[in-house]
Amino acid sequence: MASFADALEFRFKADDTWETANEEDKAAVKRLWSWILSCKGNPTKFFAEYQDYFDNDSPFAWYVITDYFMAVDNRAKNMMLVTWDGLHWQFIPYDMDTIFGERNDSVLKYDYTITWETLDKSIGSYAFAGHDSVLWELVRGCPDKLREVADKIRSNMSLEYVLNMFNVEQMGNWCERIYNKDGIYKYITPLTDGVTSADGTSYYNYLYALQGSRYAHRTFTIQNRFALLDSQYVCGTYRKDSFAAYFGYKFGSDNRKIKITSSERYYFGYGYTSGTPHQSAVLAEDAGSTVQLTLDTDLIVNDPQYVYGASRIMGLDLTDVSHAILQTLNLNNCSALRTLDVSCAATQTTLNALLVNGCKNLRTLNMTGLKSTSFTGIDLSANTKLETFRAGKSALTGVSFAQGSPLKTVVLPSTLQTLELRYLSKLTNIGLTLEGTSNVTRLVVDNCPLINWQTLYGRCSKVKYLRITGIDMEGDGTMLKNMLSMGGVDENGGNVDSCRLVGTYRLTSYIADEEYKKWQEHFPELNIIQPEYTMIEFDDTVADDANVSNLDNKTGYKYGNDYVPSGHITALLKKRHRVLAKVTKKPTTRNIKIAGVDTIANNLDGVVTIYPLHDENSNYYADAAEVANCTAAKLDGSEGDIMMFEPHRWIKGINDYLNGKHYSCYSSNVAMPSVPKAKVILLSEIQSGGNYRKGYKVMSGKNTLQNSYTADSSYAVCRVSVSGYKRVRFPSVPGSNLVGSIFTDDSGKVVKTIVVPTLSNKFEAGMYLISDIPSDATYLNFTVLQTAEFDKVVLSNSDKIEDMEPDWVNEDDCLCATVGSSVVGDKLRAVVTGGSTTSNLTWSDFHYYSVQRGMQQIDASMHSAIANLFFAKYGRRDAQDQCGAGQHTNMRTTGGTMAYGMTDTIGYKAAKAINANVTNSLIDNLVYQYAWYKVNGEYGAVDVKQVNNTCCLGYEDIFGNKYDMMDNVDLPNDSGNAGKWRIWMPDGSTRMVKGTTNSGNWVTAVYHGKYMDVVPVGNVSGSSSTYYSDIYWISTSVSRVVYRGCNYAYAYGGVVYASASNDAAYANAYVGSRLAFRGQIVWAQSVSAFKSISEVA
Repeated sequence: MASFADALEFRFKADDTWETANEEDKAAVKRLWSWILSCKGNPTKFFAEYQDYFDNDSPFAWYVITDYFMAVDNRAKNMMLVTWDGLHWQFIPYDMDTIFGERNDSVLKYDYTITWETLDKSIGSYAFAGHDSVLWELVRGCPDKLREVADKIRSNMSLEYVLNMFNVEQMGNWCERIYNKDGIYKYITPLTDGVTSADGTSYYNYLYALQGSRYAHRTFTIQNRFALLDSQYVCGTYRKDSFAAYFGYKFGSDNRKIKITSSERYYFGYGYTSGTPHQSAVLAEDAGSTVQLTLDTDLIVNDPQYVYGASRIMGLDLTDVSHAILQTLNLNNCSALRTLDVSCAATQTTLNALLVNGCKNLRTLNMTGLKSTSFTGIDLSANTKLETFRAGKSALTGVSFAQGSPLKTVVLPSTLQTLELRYLSKLTNIGLTLEGTSNVTRLVVDNCPLINWQTLYGRCSKVKYLRITGIDMEGDGTMLKNMLSMGGVDENGGNVDSCRLVGTYRLTSYIADEEYKKWQEHFPELNIIQPEYTMIEFDDTVADDANVSNLDNKTGYKYGNDYVPSGHITALLKKRHRVLAKVTKKPTTRNIKIAGVDTIANNLDGVVTIYPLHDENSNYYADAAEVANCTAAKLDGSEGDIMMFEPHRWIKGINDYLNGKHYSCYSSNVAMPSVPKAKVILLSEIQSGGNYRKGYKVMSGKNTLQNSYTADSSYAVCRVSVSGYKRVRFPSVPGSNLVGSIFTDDSGKVVKTIVVPTLSNKFEAGMYLISDIPSDATYLNFTVLQTAEFDKVVLSNSDKIEDMEPDWVNEDDCLCATVGSSVVGDKLRAVVTGGSTTSNLTWSDFHYYSVQRGMQQIDASMHSAIANLFFAKYGRRDAQDQCGAGQHTNMRTTGGTMAYGMTDTIGYKAAKAINANVTNSLIDNLVYQYAWYKVNGEYGAVDVKQVNNTCCLGYEDIFGNKYDMMDNVDLPNDSGNAGKWRIWMPDGSTRMVKGTTNSGNWVTAVYHGKYMDVVPVGNVSGSSSTYYSDIYWISTSVSRVVYRGCNYAYAYGGVVYASASNDAAYANAYVGSRLAFRGQIVWAQSVSAFKSISEVA
C-alpha cells in the first residue's frame, strides 16, 4: 500500500491521502489497478475487457491526444483519472504546459517526430513520461483501436480548429506587450539585476525559457506533427497528401515495387480514393530511410492509385512500374522530392506527361526511355535546384530548364529540336550529352559560362535560330560572315530573322563600312567593334622597296601577294579630299626662333572655312554625286586656296630593330585606341633611384656586370629591374667597340648580351631596342650616349609587338596645299595661275608670307604623314615608280592634275603595261620622266594619258618640280646635336630626332618611332630602286633649314627626299614652298554659303 501512498494524489475530496481516503474510493482504485496488472502482456484480454473499466475509449483517446499534442509530461503524473460510479474511469487533462516540443524544465527540446521510444540523452530518460507504463503498453498493443479512435478524434478536431484554438483564441488573450513584459520580469531581470532576498542578491539564467509567444514554432510543429500521426494512424488528412498514378497492368500475377526514400520519419501507403487503403502505415524510420510499396492487384486505366505521404517523399523510384504508367503522372504534391527515377528499360509509350512543377527541391530526374510520341516536352522551369536530368532514348523535342539551376549533368535524346540553356552556371560541355543533334533547329545558350557554345553549335549543323549571350570574342569576322543567313531568338523567346549573338565581337580585320552596316543590322544585340587600329609591317632586312605587309587583310610582302590597303587606312583615305579654303579668322602669333632666325609663328586659334571639290574633277565643287550636276569652282584664288584636307587620326610607330622590322599603326576613330598595359620608366626615375652610372659603358663578352663596366665620359649605364616581365624596350647605342647592353641575374652574372652591329648600321644613338627577357634575368643594364635623346623604358607581358609603344599620337585634322605656292597679287597662294609656282625666295621670306596669310608652310610632321600614308596606301616606298616622276623641269605648269581630282597618276612601268607606245624618256639613266593617268580609250579599252605633273595621294607635284621649304623644323647642329632634327609640334613644344650625318646616301632606314618620323638614319646607302629610293643631303653646319620633295624629275627625289644643307637665307629657282594650316577647320554648309564668305588674309 505504500506505493499507492507515494504515487497517488487525490484531488477529490481535497487533501485526501491514501491513508485518509474512504474505503469505497480505495476499492475503486484497487479494482482498476488490479485489472490492468492482470492484463500485463496480454493486450487481447485488455481490449476485450477495457469497456468494463473505462468510458468512451478513454485510454485510447488519451494516448492519441497526448501523442498528437506531444504532451510528454501527461502520461504519468500530469493526468487525472475520474470516475462517477467507481467502476468506469476517464482521463481528464491537467497542467498541459509541456506540449509541442517543450520539456518540463521549459527547454524547447523536442522535434515533432518524437515517439514514445525517443530517448532524451540530455536528461537520461525517455521524452515521454510513463514509458514503462503497463497501461500504455497495453494500449499500444491495440493498434487498430488506436487508429479507430484517432480517426474519430481527427474527424472532430481538424488542424484548422487546433491552430485557431491555440493561435487565436488562447494566444489572443494576451497582447504582445504582455509577452515582452513577462519575459523581462521572469527571464531577463533575474540575470541582469538579480533577485534580492533576505539572503542577498542572486542571479539566475533562465534565458532558455525566453520563448515569446512561440507562434511560428507552434504552428510549424502542429502542422507537421498532425501530418505525421495522420500517416501513422491512417486518419485525418492523410489521403489528401498523395499523388495519383494511372496503371494498366496485371500486377496480380507480376508483383511490382514502388520504392520510396523518406525525407523524415513518416508512414506511407497507397490505395484508391476511398475505402480501406491497400497498403498503409509503412514506416520509414528516419530521413533517408527507404520503404517499398507492393503493387499486387490487377489495375485498369480508370482506377488511379494514390500514393500517400507525397510531401514526405524525398526519393521516388518508379523504375519497377514505369512501363505500366499511363496518361499523366502529376507529382506536384511531392514538395520534398529530391530524386525521381521514372526511367524505363522496356518500351514505354503510354506515359504522356510528367508534372513536377511543385517539386521545388528536385535534384535528380531520370526519365530515360519514355518514348510516348505525346510526351515531347517537359517544363522544369520551377525546379531551381535540379542538378541531374537524364532523358536519353526519350521522345522529347524540347526542355525548359529553370534559369539559375545548378545543373551539372544533362542527357537529351536524338529527337531534340530545341535546346535552350539559360543561366546554367555549372553545366559544361562534358556534362551535356546529346544522343543526336540532327533535329536541333533552335539553340539558345544564355549566360552559361562553362559551356563552349561554339563546340555545341558546331555539333548542331541544322540550327536555324540562334541566341548566344556573353559573347566576348576576337576574330577576323569569318564566324559572323558564316552566320549572315542565320535566324535568331529574341529576348522574349520568339524566333526572328536576325541572328541574336549578344555581347561584344572585336574584329581583328577591318571590314568595309557597307558590309559593317549589314552585319550590325543582322546582329542587333552584338557590339561589333572594328579593330581599333590597322597595322602594317616593314621588313627592314630586304632591299625591295615593296617590303610592306598589311597585317589586317594579310596582303603584301610577307604574304607573297599584292598589297591592298584596308581598315583604318582606307577609312582615312576616304576622308581625304581636295578642298577650297578661306582663312576666316587670323590666328594670334608667337615669337619663335628657327634656324637662327627670329620670327613669328601662328598659334592654333585661327579658323579656315572649307568646301570640298569633287573627287573626280577638282574643277567642280562636290555639291552633287555626279560631276555633271556640280557647281564649277574657280581655282585661281578668287574662291580660296586649293588645299588637301588631312583628317584626324591616331598613329604610333614601333621599331623592332633586332628583328629587322618596324610597324605603323593607324586609327581613324575619334576616340584614342586602348592603351596597352605596360610599365613605363623615365630617365628621371632611373637617375633618382640611383640606377644611373655616369661616365661608364657596358662592354660585351664579360661574365659579370662588374667586369663589364668600362669608364667612358661620353656614356652612362642605366639599370632597371625586369623581374616579372616578358619583354623590354630600352634606348641604346650603336655597338662601336663592342659597347652594348646586358641582362644579369641577382648575383650580377651576365645571362644575355645585346650589341647593335656597326656593320650595315641603320641605328642612331637614342633609338630603342626591343628584347625578350631571359627567364633567369632580374636586371637589364644598358648603355646610353649622354647627349642622345632618352625616350623611356617599357616593360610588358604582352605578346603584341605594338604594345611595346604604349602611347598614341593624336594628329588633328589639318590642311596642306594641293599645289605649290604662287604669288598672286601681294599674297602667297595655292592656286592655278596658268604658270609655274613661285621660287627664288629665302626660307625666311616664304615663312613670313605664309604666316601673313594666317597659315604656314608644310612642316616636318606633315612631311612624315604624307610619306607614311603613301607607304600605307601602296605597300611600297618608291613614289616615282608608283606615281611617275613628272616632267624633268622645275617650271611645270600648275594645275595639270585638276581635271582628274583625287586620282593618282601612275609610273612608266604601269603605263607601258597598258600601252606599249608610252614615252620612253630616261633621266640620268635611272628614272623615267612624266606621269600617266588611266583613261578610257577607244571601244572602252583602258588606255593612258601622259601628263607633266604627278599626282600622289591627291597632291600635285608633292615631289619633283621644286623643293618645298618646311616650317617648324631645323637642325641646330650645335654641341651634341649634330644631325638632330628639331621639330616643333603643333602645341609649340619641341622634340629632337637624331638623323644620320652621312650626306648623299640613298636612304635605307628612317628613325620612325612613336611619331613615325621619316628622318633618315644609319650609314648604309641604297639605290634609286631599292629601299626608300630617295637621297638625303645634310650639312652639319649650324642652323640648317630642311627642304623636302626635290626638284625636276631626279630619281632621288620622292616622298622621303629631304635636304638639310642650307641655311634660312638661301634662295634658288628650284626651291619653292607649299602652304599649310593647323587650327580650327569649319566645313561650309553649301557652295553658296562658302562663296559668300570673305577671306581675312
